[in-house]
Amino acid sequence: MSGGEAKHTIDAEGLPYAPEKLERKKDVSWKDFSGVDLRAGRILRVEDFPQMRKPSYKLEVDFGPVVGKLWTSAQVTNYSKEELLGRMVVGTINLGKKKLPTGFISEFLVMGALNPDGTVKLLQLPGDTLEGSCVM
Repeated sequence: MSGGEAKHTIDAEGLPYAPEKLERKKDVSWKDFSGVDLRAGRILRVEDFPQMRKPSYKLEVDFGPVVGKLWTSAQVTNYSKEELLGRMVVGTINLGKKKLPTGFISEFLVMGALNPDGTVKLLQLPGDTLEGSCVM
């Protein structure tokens, strides 16, 4: 683990994530779900992002020959840069670009599970998964 860990919150009071407080979301159609483009990608580069309010990294991820390399900012400083480099992750690549207050453009959302302490456990794929593979 690195020094400053980001803590995610999902409730109005800003309290750490608690699974027992999270209500089940309404059902969506297969058509709606299939419109979300989840892809396998390999982390190529990890950079500190000290300009962000919460501890974050900039991640460059290779999503294969069709999508290519995309950047995101992620509050995953509970991992060291060495732990992240080369890791296969899941990214949502069709949410559109998001310009952060620092001017950095986030091009995808890296997927993970929120722990009760507010840290993120990244969804992980086997190392031999092909970059760009569709995740269902």
